[in-house]
Parts: sequence; C-alpha cells; structure tokens
Amino acid sequence: MRKNETQTVHEVFNQLKIEKSSTISNQDFKDHSPLISKKQLWNEFLFEFKNIYGKEFIKCPDSVMNIKVLFLYFLQDMEFFNCEKLRSDLSCPSFKKGLFIIGGFGVGKTAYMKVFEKIFNKHKELRLKGYTAKELVNMYESCATPSDKSYMMSTTVRPRLFIDDINSERIANNYGNCDVVEEILFNQNEKRYTTFVTSNHTNPENSMEESIMDIGVRYGGRIHDRFYEMFNMIDFTGKSNRR
Repeated sequence: MRKNETQTVHEVFNQLKIEKSSTISNQDFKDHSPLISKKQLWNEFLFEFKNIYGKEFIKCPDSVMNIKVLFLYFLQDMEFFNCEKLRSDLSCPSFKKGLFIIGGFGVGKTAYMKVFEKIFNKHKELRLKGYTAKELVNMYESCATPSDKSYMMSTTVRPRLFIDDINSERIANNYGNCDVVEEILFNQNEKRYTTFVTSNHTNPENSMEESIMDIGVRYGGRIHDRFYEMFNMIDFTGKSNRR
C-alpha cells in the first residue's frame, strides 16, 4: 500500500474480514443488530474527517488497523474481538465496556473519536459527548459556588462520555483541590455508564502495561482497579500524522 493512498470502501471492508474468536463470553455472542451499516458508517467517517480536518483520511498500515478496531466496536461487529489493536491480554473484551485508547502523539486517537462524536450526533442510540481533560478542569474552576460545582460534576456524568487526553490535566483548584477527572471516572463507573478515554503513552518504549500502571498511579488505586472493568484496552501505533 502506498502511504498517501486514500481508502476505498471496498478495500476497508476486505481488511475488516477476520476470523471470529472462540474466547469471548456467551453474552457477547448475542445478536448485535447494527444501528448503522458498515458502508454508511465508513462513508460518513470519510466525509466528516475531511469536513473537520480539511484533508482526506490517509491510508497506511497503522491507520487502517487503528481505525478498524474502533469501527468494529461501534458497529458491535463480532470481528472486533480478534482485532490486532485490542489488548485482550490486559482486559477481557466486551461490548459492555468502553474504550481506553493509548498511543503516541499524533496517531489519530483524538481525531478519530471527534469524527465519531460528530457522526453519532445524528444517531441517538450511539450519541456521546466529548470533553478534553483540561476542559473539565477549567469548567470546574470557573464555578462560582459549591452548588455550581455539584451541578457541573453531575451533568458531566452521562451514559456515553468521552474524555480526551486524560493524564494531561492538573489538579483543579477552586477553594480546595479536586481531581476532577478522577471523580468523573469514578461516578461513570458507579452508574455503569459507558466511558471512552484517550491518553498518550507515559514511557518512551510505548508499553501499554507501563502506561496503564502510570496513569493508574496518577488517579489512585480507587480508579486504577476499575480501569479493567470499565474499558477495552486499545493500543494505537504508528508515526505522527502531524506533518
């Protein structure tokens, strides 16, 4: 494949064909009727990607494999469970879990999720709301009263929430310190809501295990232990597209 070749629907569908896994629980083998077809989702993805970023989605081996795991997850396609980028050795995969996407700088973590957020705005059952981790801290610090803080935290928690770039934000300071993202993640888990997060690797080796451990230390044991029941672990690879 040429690095600057854009993808066609036919090519992507061919690359999405993989064998089914025999290691997934029976619950996940229930009939998942997609709310949107593969072709429709792919066409909408290509359109919105160009609309948001002003350029075509570029096909290379890493970008194809990175987008494939998200594509199949949101379609609830059983082929998701054998995706190369799904780290089933770190967390038992399930459609009932959200996504923890970890990768290097500029490999598409934020870009792809923002495109899906835009697409799913038109599909109520798939709709999700996204914030950056730093944005959540700023929102909390702008609250004028304790009731404002409580309202902000309670209204942020929702059935499908996307928090971009966790582990990049500071502790909020508004008449007392608050680890806003940690609190929101805890409340998302308590309510059994679906959460999607992205983060950069914390180490030069791009080790998923070490990155998850480091991020767990950042947010504390209360959240670290819950990562594995909250998230499918997704390992994005490749060179930065910011060039």
